[in-house]
Amino acid sequence: MTRSLRSTLDISRYLLMLITAVFIWLLLGMVYLDSFITPFDRLIPWLMPWKDSSSGAGPSSVEGFLSVMQLQLDGSRRVAEYSFITMIVSFALFCVYLTFIYQQKQGRARENELLLLKNQEIARRNEFIRYITATIGHEFKNNLGRIKRRLDLLRDLTPEVKARLDDNMEKLFADIDIFKKISDERETVLISFEKVDLKKIFIDLTRQYGDVAAFVYEDTSPAPAIFASPALLKTVFENLIDNSIKYKKPDQERALISFSCSEDIDSNRRYVTLSFRDQGIGMDEQSADRCFYKSRASAGGWGQGLYFAKYVVGLHAGKIKVGKEHTAPGAGTEIIINLPLVEETA
Repeated sequence: MTRSLRSTLDISRYLLMLITAVFIWLLLGMVYLDSFITPFDRLIPWLMPWKDSSSGAGPSSVEGFLSVMQLQLDGSRRVAEYSFITMIVSFALFCVYLTFIYQQKQGRARENELLLLKNQEIARRNEFIRYITATIGHEFKNNLGRIKRRLDLLRDLTPEVKARLDDNMEKLFADIDIFKKISDERETVLISFEKVDLKKIFIDLTRQYGDVAAFVYEDTSPAPAIFASPALLKTVFENLIDNSIKYKKPDQERALISFSCSEDIDSNRRYVTLSFRDQGIGMDEQSADRCFYKSRASAGGWGQGLYFAKYVVGLHAGKIKVGKEHTAPGAGTEIIINLPLVEETA
């Protein structure tokens, strides 16, 4: 039974009880006042039978007539007293019943509030577990991918050893995919935002990927500070670099990546525009339109990492898109990120 139907039945039951109580009090009041209104005057023979003049023969003398009238007055007085006492007692019982019902309602309301708070706490903890699960799975897969690419650079491995390593890596990737499917939701409240130095992050990434990629930093203007989550923001940059390394041209020994940082204004708000451009295999316009949507990317990839990047950029009140001017098959790919300045988000 739904909550609305239960409430409707409760209201109908209370309304019926109130109508019944008012009808009984009305009858008792008319008996107490000895004054009946139409059509309740038809109940006089049942409520006050001694007043029914049609039953029996009339008195033969004045004394008999006075005796009958005195009996009627005594009977009316007793009935009036009983009626008044009954009205008082029934009204008191009705008030007690309403008080009991109100206390029950209040108790149920407090229990519902407590259950709601408990459910919210359980939901928050579940969101935290899903966030940890998805993040750990994603980071494990990224790190294993980096290890695999570095193993591919080792020339002195025998084919048998390399095959075993590839088989183990594929099994790990499959297990991590199952692990990541537990949840794709992430809890925004658990993210710590602080002032971030973009230039320092770029320098760290250059050192981290220096053996598998060549970087060019276009220093058009000093990199401003932004208000963001350093860990998540760095993960987004790592995903973009990993994609550039993964989809480099076959004749390239290392991926060629250039990134720049500048300030921009969009809808009267100031943004930091970050550009990541590579010279890899690129993508066509159809793939560029759907690369940020999960399960809609190309068969070769461009899905999970960019989906995660779009989510993180959205948490920072920013935007991410494909720079179609420098994105084409065989020409490379450009990813543009707009993030608000510190003054806009503090």
